[in-house]
Amino acid sequence: MKYGIRKNWLSTLEIMTKNPVIILPFIFIAFFECLVLEIVYFSARNPVAVVVGPIVRKFFGEGFLHYPSNLALLPKLFYYGQVVIYVFIGVFLTAISVNIFRNVREGLPVTAKAMVRNALKRYLAFFVYGIVGIVLLTLTQKFGSFVFAKFARLLARSFPNLPLALYSGLFSTGHLLANIILQVFVVLTIPIIVIEKRPFLAAFFRSITTGFRNFFKIFLLIALPYLLYLPIITLRGDPARLIGNTFPEVTAIVTLIGIMAAPILDCFIIICASQFLIDKLKAPEKTT
Repeated sequence: MKYGIRKNWLSTLEIMTKNPVIILPFIFIAFFECLVLEIVYFSARNPVAVVVGPIVRKFFGEGFLHYPSNLALLPKLFYYGQVVIYVFIGVFLTAISVNIFRNVREGLPVTAKAMVRNALKRYLAFFVYGIVGIVLLTLTQKFGSFVFAKFARLLARSFPNLPLALYSGLFSTGHLLANIILQVFVVLTIPIIVIEKRPFLAAFFRSITTGFRNFFKIFLLIALPYLLYLPIITLRGDPARLIGNTFPEVTAIVTLIGIMAAPILDCFIIICASQFLIDKLKAPEKTT
């Protein structure tokens, strides 16, 4: 029997609207990301430059310590900060959000101390998943860039007059599509750890096998909310060009917009996946 993707979306929206506490962990993630953005934005000014300046000078060059080149580097430095937040805090807070959702759906009490305590018991599993997730994402992006480079050369030979903006859009779309495909196989890992209380390896491989068996269902389930990120990803993909067509501070504005949108979109995606998992547990025959 066909799985009700639209029903899942509507149910997720309803439960998030009626229980905004589910979104709270993602708001904390956004808060930490705002702090990172602020540090990166002021990295060329004292007193932040005292700490960040030598690092930027060593890995990127003296030029990126001065305005406006420092703002062209902002998306990359912010991404590195995001990685640190995701591995050490983000996965942990995401697990708390899934735990809150499970308790709300099953009519159980939501107690902050209990949520944090339960997540702390599995912190190592979340930490390892964060590292594995970043490694897989990096490999996926590198493979996607390699494929896109081959495709772009073929496209340039066949259609030499295509505008450069089209290549940028195709590159961003390809990266996002590759990320969505990766998430099909790994997005259930945290819900499985939290809801089924499985250890990391068992949850990770169960997520992969479930992704293979239900590829199109999960793909369609998470693709639409992920596509809402596409304009932000496209704008952030070529900061030098963006600055050239607008003004230097636009990179910080676009990044901030992404941070503000993330709590709703990321929470929606993980709760959709959690609902899918619970639906399979309660009525597996209906999702085949």
